[in-house]
Amino acid sequence: MLLRSVVVVLVILAATKVWTQDRIYRSATEEALIHAYRVKAVEGCQRATRAETPLAPTEQARATLVHAWTRPERLTLVIGNPEVKVSIWEVDHAAWGMRYRYPYLVLDAGSPAPFARCSYDVILDRASVTSL
Repeated sequence: MLLRSVVVVLVILAATKVWTQDRIYRSATEEALIHAYRVKAVEGCQRATRAETPLAPTEQARATLVHAWTRPERLTLVIGNPEVKVSIWEVDHAAWGMRYRYPYLVLDAGSPAPFARCSYDVILDRASVTSL
């Protein structure tokens, strides 16, 4: 019985060690990608806002939104774009990588700008702006 308890404790400790290492690796990788691509994401979102944003109908609203990307309310890294309509089993589809593999930096603009979200595709160096 004592040996079984020791083995259970060792398994729990090993699992905790692996989980901790994984969390540290993932958070460090996320921080590195955000740090490396933040400036390019802001520039891409600003270009996309100037070019194609129906969210800001007036020039003043568009300028406010362009400026808001420099200080986003939230900046996160996500893998895959759920807006791309590809099923997981369609592995031969040209957009499969965009849907399930490509990293995106997602910037959320809050007030005073119109509430908008910009997804910057790190692989394709392309940004798209949508409403929240």
